[in-house]
Amino acid sequence: MIKSIFLTTMALMLSLSATAQDPARQNLTSPGLIYAFDLNDNSIIGTPYIENDFMPGKISADKDGKLFSLRYNAFSDVMEIKKDNNDIEALNKDLLNVTITFSKGNKAYRAYNYVDSDTKNGKRGYFVVLSDASSKKPLLAKEVIKFTEKKKASSSYAKTKPAQYKRKDDVYYTLNDKGIAIKIPSKKKDIAKAFPKHSKAILDFIKSNKIKTSKKEDLMKLVDYINTL
Repeated sequence: MIKSIFLTTMALMLSLSATAQDPARQNLTSPGLIYAFDLNDNSIIGTPYIENDFMPGKISADKDGKLFSLRYNAFSDVMEIKKDNNDIEALNKDLLNVTITFSKGNKAYRAYNYVDSDTKNGKRGYFVVLSDASSKKPLLAKEVIKFTEKKKASSSYAKTKPAQYKRKDDVYYTLNDKGIAIKIPSKKKDIAKAFPKHSKAILDFIKSNKIKTSKKEDLMKLVDYINTL
């Protein structure tokens, strides 16, 4: 299993390192307009967006400090920008070290290369930054929305189940020594094994501080400690 994760991470690094580039050398948005989901379709339950409405926010790559109209499509993993002419474009996900900060709640997002916790495939996507983004190992939250297709009734006694977007629990990640976002394991021993150079110290910290991996506040304490090692 460890060898498999290592090979997956190496493949991710090779496939994505060429695409993530300096923001000064790339356009802020990706080429072309993107499809906007019809939020008036009452046959679908839920929404692919964390917030349906576009909200004001800043993009650190824009040196003028302009306020953009932004919203995050968690289902497609796309940060949408509404232009002055109402066209909708996608923020260029390949930009490195770019922080998107919404004015509401000062909520900050960054794109990272990561290993998907379900498929184990290498991807690039947006995470909510819950601790200092400049630290070696920040605490990151992957917001997840899943889509279920419409399911027709199997008999006259059953009911048709409508298509649905459903918000799932956030998945917590941090960065490994290669700067790849990896899921924080739920088992305490597995967390220690993820950082083999400091596994004993981490396990001792978890035990002495009664860290619960299901609690965001405890995970923040843990990554703060890991950053001191």
